[in-house]
Amino acid sequence: MYIITIRSNYNEVHSKKVYNFLMIICKLDDLIWQHRANAKEIAKVTGISTNTLSRWRNNKTGAYEAKNISLICKYFNCKVSDLLEYVPD
Repeated sequence: MYIITIRSNYNEVHSKKVYNFLMIICKLDDLIWQHRANAKEIAKVTGISTNTLSRWRNNKTGAYEAKNISLICKYFNCKVSDLLEYVPD
């Protein structure tokens, strides 16, 4: 856990706890490049929102729904380990 300090435009200081959720890395961006796909097409076929796909591509999510993992693996015909990777601290 890290504590960061944020200063706003009005010189207010806010402290915020930030947890490192990057123990699980999503490799969706790699799969998209390898298969020459795009997020819009994946969203259309799978029903997963483009916002969710964007968060996954940029590793900006703290949770991955099993349903979405299944849909992505089905779309790319891959294993979960091709999509998600555990990286120890």
